[in-house]
Amino acid sequence: MSWIYPSGKLRKKGCEPILVRVIEYKIENPDNPEEQIRYRLITSLLDIKKFPAHLLAYEYHQRWEVENTIDELKVHLLGRKTHIRSQKPREVVQEVYGLLLGHWTVRTLIFQAATSIDVAPLRLSFTGTLRVIRRALPKFQRLQPHELPFF
Repeated sequence: MSWIYPSGKLRKKGCEPILVRVIEYKIENPDNPEEQIRYRLITSLLDIKKFPAHLLAYEYHQRWEVENTIDELKVHLLGRKTHIRSQKPREVVQEVYGLLLGHWTVRTLIFQAATSIDVAPLRLSFTGTLRVIRRALPKFQRLQPHELPFF
């Protein structure tokens, strides 16, 4: 257990600190299986029976997988401030479906590239892969149907 302040400014203003639980755990380093990476998770979920440390560590990791995917969709794949252009519910669903298909396509390409060179897929950059795809698109747009590669 520990105490933290919401911010340095509030601490100076005399704000009460918040009681938190600090969970420290280690995860195997994917680059070096003999090495472990240490993590510290700070949470306001204080009840150790309701929220065991191993469950919070696992769920925190899952949450960041989701957060990273949302970041890849919103920031990198979409690449604009207006998130959804469509105004009608059916069109919104269609646009979101298209974005998810685009994300799946990039991730599939990453997986194929990683397995072809025997590297973990998480080692390859989503944004780097997206740049490669964007540079290759004009070339593919000029190809005739019989010239398209068969995957």
